[in-house]
Amino acid sequence: MPWQYVPLLHHLEALYQMPRNPERFRAYLAKMLNAQGDDLDLVPLVAANPMAKEHALEYVQRLLAMDAEALAQTAMEEATGQLPPVQTHLKVSLTVLDDAKGGWTNRFTTAKGWWGHSEHELQNTHRYAWVSIPCWTSEEPSPEYIRQQTRLYLYRWVWLYHQPLPKTLREILVYEGQALAYAGVAQRLDAEELAYTRAVLEPHLDSTLYPTLLVALEGDVAAKALGYEPLGLSPKAGLALALAEATIPNTG
Repeated sequence: MPWQYVPLLHHLEALYQMPRNPERFRAYLAKMLNAQGDDLDLVPLVAANPMAKEHALEYVQRLLAMDAEALAQTAMEEATGQLPPVQTHLKVSLTVLDDAKGGWTNRFTTAKGWWGHSEHELQNTHRYAWVSIPCWTSEEPSPEYIRQQTRLYLYRWVWLYHQPLPKTLREILVYEGQALAYAGVAQRLDAEELAYTRAVLEPHLDSTLYPTLLVALEGDVAAKALGYEPLGLSPKAGLALALAEATIPNTG
């Protein structure tokens, strides 16, 4: 059951060194798609902004300078001995997502796990068997950030290889909480705010409505950005509650 780390940041660096014109976009498509142009080849490039501005190139180069891909590979290798095996050839790559100065990627709808996907989308995720580890241009890159992101997204992927797709808020809180705990994310809410968040979410635990789920996890900032009904929650309050209540991570 080999897990393979595939370096891709050099592709983004070369892309972002090109002028921001149609030729760059054609180069992006040529790199992302297979030779026939009818299927994906380098899956993690899908969410990258091909027309990102100069800050994206600077971010990619900062990652390369700190040897981020070696850090991600080390985190992946650790996970292979900690997470249940998957009977497929799993590829893992860092990619860069621009939530700082571009409109290509929405942070709230992209940063979540696969819980908002349809069964068909989940089948495609398994078919490609490629885990994209996002590095967000608004986040300060560091070795610990790379490690956490790698562990978080690997855990999410392996969970959904072995477990049913979580659909209710109750199920998603378990899924996200265990992933965050495995990643080593620090708790950010005090006991009083956790109690408040728990009380706000209690009536919604069996909800499967996407706007409710997203705002419950990400807070009212997501509601404001996307035009959803607010719940009176601070940023990422639901995720903080999920982490606080997480049991020992287990995907088996």
